[in-house]
Parts: sequence; structure tokens; C-alpha cells
Amino acid sequence: MIDAKIIVIDDNAAVLKTMGIVLKGAFSKVVTVEDPQLIPALIATGDVDAVLLDMNFGAGRLDGQDGLFWLNRIKQRSGLDNPPAVVLITAFGDVPLAVESLKQGADDFVQKPWNNERLIQTLTEVIEKRHNTLPDDMSVVRAYIRSLVKRYSSTYFRPEPEVTDDAMALLVRMACDGEFGRLEETIERTILLCPDTQWTRDIIVPVEGGGERSTLTLEEMEQQFISTAWEDSGRNLSSVAQKLGVSRQTLYTKLKKYGVIR
Repeated sequence: MIDAKIIVIDDNAAVLKTMGIVLKGAFSKVVTVEDPQLIPALIATGDVDAVLLDMNFGAGRLDGQDGLFWLNRIKQRSGLDNPPAVVLITAFGDVPLAVESLKQGADDFVQKPWNNERLIQTLTEVIEKRHNTLPDDMSVVRAYIRSLVKRYSSTYFRPEPEVTDDAMALLVRMACDGEFGRLEETIERTILLCPDTQWTRDIIVPVEGGGERSTLTLEEMEQQFISTAWEDSGRNLSSVAQKLGVSRQTLYTKLKKYGVIR
């Protein structure tokens, strides 16, 4: 069970009851309320990790403005140095509204009807991001490294190895230092020389200097990798975010930053 406090806000009692049951099996404290007016008081103590917030309150409201209003109150006007992560609940198929929520600072969104496992995974990811245990930039770097390991495993007909945390840290350091040619050759060389199905730091066979196949900066590598993943996925925001190990909010921001979307 994850030690985290979740607030679920929805004016549908049945939704609240169901979500409460699902989330209480995964998180240490889950509070469910129907009235969004309680939000300022609920988050004032600063101990709330995430708010799961419906976008519409009241009969006949479908424009999502309620959710965007309370999103702003939580993120911009709460007075908290580190406000809770906010995951908005949108109607099925309402992609424009979901994208608008990301533009205005939501950490992620889920659509009705939701998948329980995906709901828990989404909340877990945004909480980890808030706690700074999963820096999004490093997640993209790790995804890039895993793609290289997969590529060379396939090229040389080797089983794709599991890369342990200490081995990944060594490879990430090469990327952060801008040594992408050395990184790529190191992965290729290790695939060729080591039959192990698990890579630890001691197993990695670094190429010592030289061999620079790429002069990309870390930012250029990220831009290239994200752009390729975006096109390969058919421009599916959720699919690419999952592949890269980042939230949809972070991916959307990076896509805008690099001019992939307008």
C-alpha cells in the first residue's frame, strides 16, 4: 500500500463509493466528498498528495468549467508551496476538454468509464512526480536507453536484458554528459560481449572515449526521441506518455516546447 493521502471529489455518490473502494486498497488515506466548496479547507494543511476531481458539478453541466475553476484554485490560488497533484475526471471521448485541462496545469486526467489499474497507476505516477522521486526528464532518458538496449538485442539476436538501477544510473550519466556516441557503443558492446540476462553496473562494458557517433545535446536527443515516438504511436498522447514513463501533462508540455504540436 502506498503511503499517500488522496481526496476524491465528485457529486455522484455512486462514483464516490466505487472510487473509494478501489483506491482504499492502494493508498493509505482516501477521503471522498461531493461538494467542491470543501476543497480549500481539505488541502489547507498541505498533507494532501493528490486530488481526483470531476470536471462537472450539478445537473446538465458538461462544459468542464467547474473542474477548470477548481484546478486553478488548487494549483494557483491555494497559497501552498507544493500544491497537490490534480487528476481530472473527464467524460469518455472528450479529448479537447482533457487537453485543455493539461494546458491549465492538471497533472493528468482519466476518462469515464475508468480502468481501475490505470487509475491507480496514474495517481501513483503523479504522486511520485510531486515527491520528486521520478524526474520526468530522466524518465525520457531512461526510455531512450531502453530503446537502444532493445534495438541492439534485436540486431544481434540476443534476449533483451533487464537493466538494474545501478547499471541504468551509469548509462544515464553518459547521456547527461552528452556522450551519446559513447553510450550507444557501450550498449552495443555490452550486448555483444555479455550473455547475461540482467545487467548490473559491473557487467556494463564502457567504451573508453572516442567513438562519438552523435553530437546531440541532451535536449536535442530528447526532442528527437519524443518526436519519433509521437509519430510512431500515431500521435497518441496516452500511448507515448506510457512508453516514455512520463505524465501526459509533462509530455504535452514537451511536445509544445519542441514545436511538435501547436
